[in-house]
Amino acid sequence: MSELAFTHFGREGVEVGEELITRLYVITHGDVIGNPFYSADRFVERVHGYARSPGFELVIGAVEGDPVGLALGYSLPTNAKWWNGLTTPVDPDFIAEDGTRTFGLCEIMTHPGWQGRGIAHQVHDELLYKRPERRATLLVREENETARAAYFKWGWRQIGKLRPFPDAPHYDALVLDLAES
Repeated sequence: MSELAFTHFGREGVEVGEELITRLYVITHGDVIGNPFYSADRFVERVHGYARSPGFELVIGAVEGDPVGLALGYSLPTNAKWWNGLTTPVDPDFIAEDGTRTFGLCEIMTHPGWQGRGIAHQVHDELLYKRPERRATLLVREENETARAAYFKWGWRQIGKLRPFPDAPHYDALVLDLAES
C-alpha cells in the first residue's frame, strides 16, 4: 500500500469537501442510511454545526490522491450539550467542560474498499495527535462491534450510555486520555 497522506482543514474544509464527506458517509453508513436520523441530509446538518464550533478540525487521509478516510471533531465548549443525553449516571465533575478539556470526535470513516488496512487508526491518530485538549470523547453505536473493539484496542474506555437527540439511538460514550494516546 502506498503511504497515507493527510490534509488538515478547519471549518473551510467542510465547504470545500462537503461532497466528498457526504459521499464517504453514505457509503460507510449503508446499513443505517434508511433511518431518518442517519440520512445524508441530517448528517450534513450535523457536520455544518460541528464546523461552527471552536477548535473544529477535519483530517482527510488519501492514498495517491484518492481520499480513503476521514475524521472530524471539535473542542467541547463550556456550555457543551454533548453530555445532555447521558442515560447512565456519571459524576458531574467528569462531564463539566471548560472549553479546553475535551475534544469531541464526531466522525471517523474509512472507505469500505480500504477497511482492514489500518486507515481508521491512522486518521484517528493524525486528528488527535496534536490536539491541545486533555481528553477526547466519541459515541459509538452499541451494535457496531467492529468499531467498539477497535476503540477499546486503541485505549478508549466506556463511561456510559448516551442518546444525543430524541430520535437518535443509544450510543456507548467513550473517553480517551490524550496524554496517553
